[in-house]
Amino acid sequence: MNTWTRRGLLTAGTATGVAALIGAGSPTRGPEPLDIVTGEDGFRAPTTAAAGAVTFRVRTTSTRTGIVGIARLRRGVGEAAFRRHLRDVFEKKNAQDVIQASKDLMADAELFGGAMAVPGSQSSFTAWLPPGRYLVLEYKDFEGPRVGRDPLPGTEYVSPLLVHAADVAGAGRPRPSATVIAVDTKMGPRFVLEGRIRRDRPVRYVNAMRGQVDELAVYPLTDDSVTEADIQRFFQEPWSAAPFDLAAQLGTPPLSPGRSAVLGMPLEPGRYALTSWVAGMQDAQHLSAHGQVLIVTVP
Repeated sequence: MNTWTRRGLLTAGTATGVAALIGAGSPTRGPEPLDIVTGEDGFRAPTTAAAGAVTFRVRTTSTRTGIVGIARLRRGVGEAAFRRHLRDVFEKKNAQDVIQASKDLMADAELFGGAMAVPGSQSSFTAWLPPGRYLVLEYKDFEGPRVGRDPLPGTEYVSPLLVHAADVAGAGRPRPSATVIAVDTKMGPRFVLEGRIRRDRPVRYVNAMRGQVDELAVYPLTDDSVTEADIQRFFQEPWSAAPFDLAAQLGTPPLSPGRSAVLGMPLEPGRYALTSWVAGMQDAQHLSAHGQVLIVTVP
């Protein structure tokens, strides 16, 4: 198995999350979105938020940053352990070591997803956050020098976020035009699309996998001849030529099982590949190598 990939490896843990799905009804007026700006020159993130459906806008000024996520440490877990285990997920070479590091990580924290952004545009995500203490983090800081800034351990971009009780829970929910669901099937992991993805509407992503964290990595396809089978082969052999521009990645970093997020992505009309670099518990291979690939067309 190739031990290095463009995104590294992230696998499932033993903990599961209680589903807290964001509704698709008519939007109600709520708090203004919170801004996160990440780059090689610094990281700016909010320190407080009201509980409920919280929307974050994400911008990056560098290709070495731009995968921002939200995590909540479990009781008794320190931030240093979480940082160490997240680094291990991407740095370990042996498949069983990767799986163990991911088990440790999932025992450390609940993952609420986030947004993947590229320089020159803005992405957003909405997560349902109960009151409590959270971490806002830059995933690329943990993925090594070929992907991110490669900061020293303990100096990665990680910022505390305190979520306090709100007077009106659920206010400000954006209305998605489509839902992408990560599911288990007899043929392996798959994405199921409900509705139609549109460039001017957000997309809900739901991780309905059993005991498996999962992400949604979205890439524009400029070659009309590329098929889902071509993309699956690439994930099976990620050292080969990519069928899309890896630097144009949008979507969300991993969510724990049962979690959902609503994503605002700067999409243009055209074909897009829905993929996942997350690796499974059985063999530490990317889920897209097992067939979790879906090509969609945005009108």
